[in-house]
Amino acid sequence: MPSCRIELARRYPLANGRIVTVTIRDAITPEDPYLMLVRAKVLSVRTREAFNAERVTRSIKDFLIKTNISI
Repeated sequence: MPSCRIELARRYPLANGRIVTVTIRDAITPEDPYLMLVRAKVLSVRTREAFNAERVTRSIKDFLIKTNISI
């Protein structure tokens, strides 16, 4: 997905062995909230932790996503 914005990602190792990645962007795009939700769900599956987010309706998904997503 081509982007016109600038992104900076930093990885921070934690004492318990996990690595936290912080991404800073200079602009917000409409699909950002949904992409964060998808990544949170994938992380919960990978770590076998509970995923407690509210279900997103199809109308909101259609409004937010206007491009293809590749994970």
